[in-house]
Amino acid sequence: MKIIFPVFVFSVLINFQLLYSQIEDISTDRPDQCESPLLLPKGFIQVELGASIEKVVEFNSPIGLYKIFSHSYPSVLLRYGVSGNVEIRFGAEYLQEELSNIEDSSPNERGFSPLSVGTKIKMFTEKGLLPEAALLLSLSIPFKDKGAFQSEYIGTEFRFAISHTLSKRFSLSYNIGGEFGAGSTGATGLYTVSLGAGLINKLSAFVEIYGFLPEKSSPDHRFDAGLTFLIMKNIQADASFGLGISGKSPDYFVGLGVSVRLPK
Repeated sequence: MKIIFPVFVFSVLINFQLLYSQIEDISTDRPDQCESPLLLPKGFIQVELGASIEKVVEFNSPIGLYKIFSHSYPSVLLRYGVSGNVEIRFGAEYLQEELSNIEDSSPNERGFSPLSVGTKIKMFTEKGLLPEAALLLSLSIPFKDKGAFQSEYIGTEFRFAISHTLSKRFSLSYNIGGEFGAGSTGATGLYTVSLGAGLINKLSAFVEIYGFLPEKSSPDHRFDAGLTFLIMKNIQADASFGLGISGKSPDYFVGLGVSVRLPK
């Protein structure tokens, strides 16, 4: 019996390793804003967790300098591979808006964002000049109990996610799409352009420009960059930071996260 148990454990570990040796490394939709066109393999579940803080605005008042910070802890994206061409997605965030001033202790706003429900549909497989491409569709559904970050209306979003392999180390990805409803009047266009690079061993990096183009207000353009580290074939850690480019953008933002793909 003392021999059988270690042999059993060893065989399970070997089979687990053989299973994952046949599957590509984890591909995530974080930490950049550019959604990947790659889908989750059929039957797999993937959880992508993150936390971030951004300095939204700073202004002077009669009692001193105010700073407004926005926190997200955590943000959760749950993905499930329905088939080789379709995955379904569920996402939500717990948000806090903090008003900071030495002379004044204003209450913070806390609450959940609307629930995001969507799908990613494969369009093309990369071949020669033809890029990898997918279509993402989602609904933003407010909770019944209204909170500080809820909306009165259901919102919709679509985006085309496209990527090109430039070389063994470099890739170019970009999204284009739009948002409707969910608290903003009119439509909002969106874009992302991200350059990814494999650095050393399991470490990769990206730089990105992205933005939002509201129909009835000024645009919001931003820059961000970050690193990802492949801990195992199915576990990835990430870190990122960014800066606002336009006047209405946050001054800066930073984020950390981890993503795990669960075996079938």
